[in-house]
Amino acid sequence: MNELKFSAKVKKIIYDVKTYGDSAVIKYTRMFDTIKDFSLKDIKVEIKKSPNINDKLFKRSIQFAIENIKKFHIAEYKNIKKFWFTKYNNIVAGQKLVPVDSVGIYIPGGRYGYNYISTLLMTVIPAQIAGVKKIVVVTPPKNVSEYFLYTAYLLKIREVYKVGGIQAIAALAFGTKTIPKVDLIVGPGNIWVSEAKRQLVGTVGIDLIAGPSEVVVVADDSYPVEIVVFELLAQAEHDKNAKSWLIALNKTIIEKIKNYILLNAKEMVSQIQFKYVKNINRVADMINQIAPEHLTLLTKKQNVILPKIKNAGAIFYGKNPSAVFGDYTAGPSHVLPTGTTARFSSGLSIITFLKKISLVNFSIGPTKKFAEYTSKLAEIEGMQWHNKRVQLS
Repeated sequence: MNELKFSAKVKKIIYDVKTYGDSAVIKYTRMFDTIKDFSLKDIKVEIKKSPNINDKLFKRSIQFAIENIKKFHIAEYKNIKKFWFTKYNNIVAGQKLVPVDSVGIYIPGGRYGYNYISTLLMTVIPAQIAGVKKIVVVTPPKNVSEYFLYTAYLLKIREVYKVGGIQAIAALAFGTKTIPKVDLIVGPGNIWVSEAKRQLVGTVGIDLIAGPSEVVVVADDSYPVEIVVFELLAQAEHDKNAKSWLIALNKTIIEKIKNYILLNAKEMVSQIQFKYVKNINRVADMINQIAPEHLTLLTKKQNVILPKIKNAGAIFYGKNPSAVFGDYTAGPSHVLPTGTTARFSSGLSIITFLKKISLVNFSIGPTKKFAEYTSKLAEIEGMQWHNKRVQLS
C-alpha cells in the first residue's frame, strides 16, 4: 500500500469512529482483530477484584518492577521545579506545572500473543505520580490475560477497554458512549497506531510517534560474544522492522558475532548492521547521527564515549549493562523516541503528563517604559486596540 492510500485509510477509520462511535469501533475490531462476534459488551472489562494468579515468581517480579519504576519517577517528580517566580522591570513572572486531567494509555498487543504488561507499568505509574486524575487503558482484545488484569489491578486500574489499533486511538481522541474522551494519548503501537496518532496531533495531546524498536551496541572484546549477540537480538525480536547496530571497536569481534547469529538466529541477521569504527570521536558521531532509542555500552571505553553522546533515548552502561533491564525493571519508562527523533525529543516521563502555565503578576504595576515600548511594538504591527489598551496603563 502506498503512502497516500495508507494515510487515507487511517483518516477514513478516524472519521468513522468520530461520526459513528461504538458501532465503528465494533466494526473495525471485528475486521482487524478477526473476532466475528465482538460486540458492545466486550469492549469494557471491569476489574472488581484481583485475578487469581498462582505464579509466585511473577508476583514478586511485578512488585519489584513497580517498586523500581515508582522510585525513579518519584525522584524525578521531586527534582522538577513545579512553581517558580522571578522579578524584573516591575513585573513578577514565573511558571507553574499542572497535570493534564485525563490520559489515554495505549498498550500494544505483543508480537508473540501477549499484551505488554511492561508497557502498562511504564506508562500508568508515571501518569499517576504526575497527578493525572483519569487514566483510560486501551489494548487489543485477543490477549488480555489474567496476568495483564492482575497488573492493572495492582496499579488501581479498575477497567480496561479491549480495543486496539486506529479505532482505539480515535475513540480516545473523540470519545464514544463506552470509551471516555481524553486530553492526552500515550503509549507505543504499530504503524497504524502511529499514523493515527500523527493525524490526531492538535485534536488531542500526543506523547511521541514511536516506531519499531532499535538499539546501538558499542562493543569490544571485554564481554563474551554471547552477551553482545543477545543484546543485539533482544531489541530485534520486538518486530520484524526493529533494528540493531553493532559498532565494534575491534574488527575481529564482528565476524565472531555475525557467525554466532547466522548459526542461532539466521532469520534476524538482516535486521542488524555491523560497523567497525576505531576512532572514539567517530563512534560518538555515528551514535549521535543514528540517535538510537537504546544505546548499550559493552566496552572498556564507555566513560570516554558517554560524555560525547547527545542523541539517545536511553543509555545503558556500567558493569554488564543491558537495555533489557530498561524494558522491564530498571525504572525509567521504556517508551522512548525512535527513528532519529531522539535528536529533538525525549522518552515518556513525568514531564509528559505536566503542562506549563506562565504566570505574570502586575501587582506592582507596569512602568511607563513598559507602556511606551509595548505601544510602539503594537503600532508597528498595526494592532490598534493593543496600542490603545497599553496607553491606559
